[in-house]
Amino acid sequence: MGIFVVFRVHDPLKMKAAIEAAFPNDHIQVNPDEWLISSAGTAIGISEKLGISDVKNDLIGIVFGMSGYYGRASNEIWDWIKAKAESADG
Repeated sequence: MGIFVVFRVHDPLKMKAAIEAAFPNDHIQVNPDEWLISSAGTAIGISEKLGISDVKNDLIGIVFGMSGYYGRASNEIWDWIKAKAESADG
């Protein structure tokens, strides 16, 4: 499973609803307009599943796939990343 970052979101409430619907058990919100998502696939696939790629949809954001991580955050965020990065099924 990969971990993806969703950020630079223009409508956080709409994005939150899309993320909760598409990845109900595989996301964590790290800021009001930023999320981490655990899923198989690619950044393009995540964008499509959320509706970001659909030009008819007004949902705007950027999706990046993580290849590594480092920094300072709450234990909750680090624990979520560790659990999802080590999980075979996300």
